[in-house]
Order: sequence, then C-alpha cells, then structure tokens
Amino acid sequence: MKNSENIKEGDVVTGKVTGIQSYGIFVKLNNECSGLVHVTELEKLESENPIRFYKIGQIVKVKILRIKSGGKQAVLRIHRPIQKRRLGASGFETESGFGALEKEIPIWIEAAKKR
Repeated sequence: MKNSENIKEGDVVTGKVTGIQSYGIFVKLNNECSGLVHVTELEKLESENPIRFYKIGQIVKVKILRIKSGGKQAVLRIHRPIQKRRLGASGFETESGFGALEKEIPIWIEAAKKR
C-alpha cells in the first residue's frame, strides 16, 4: 500500500475492505488514507447487495477518483481491467475454433443415417 503522499487522483492501488454498507464499501488504502466505493461505482448486481460480493479483509484494486480532507479520504471505484473479446460465429471465438466440430459432424451424420 502506498502512503498518502504518493497517492494521487487517477492512481490504481490495492486496499483492504474494512466495512460494507448498503451504500458502499469502505477501503483502507494505507495508515493515513481510506475511501469509499459508492454503490453507484459498482456493477449492477454488486450494488444491489455488496455484502454478497465483498468481504471484510478482502484485498481489492481500486481507482482513486478524488482525494479530499487533506489526503485522508478518497472517493474510489473498483478497478476492472478492460477485457478484450474475440468475436466469432456465436459471438465469442473459442481457442480450438471449429476444427473439432468439423471432424465430428461427418461421424454424427453417418450414425444418424444408420438409425
């Protein structure tokens, strides 16, 4: 964890969940600074019941949106890296592609003809 002198808006840092309320999650960033991830900064399902998704003592990555009270309090957002999707015929491309399916279809057709 960074000390408050090194923490600045826009940083992504790790912190420890110290409290969970219906309105958000409290995260301790270091000995001098803690912050709140308001429910509006959570995913929809998480915001409806944060205690189902977070636990006291859990380490989380957060983005610092704003620092206030002389560096003692921060407004935070849970940091989620952007995941790249590779699109294919069904919306997602698998690692093996259609190779395995191409081999199996003729076998399935022959088995169906015999029935």
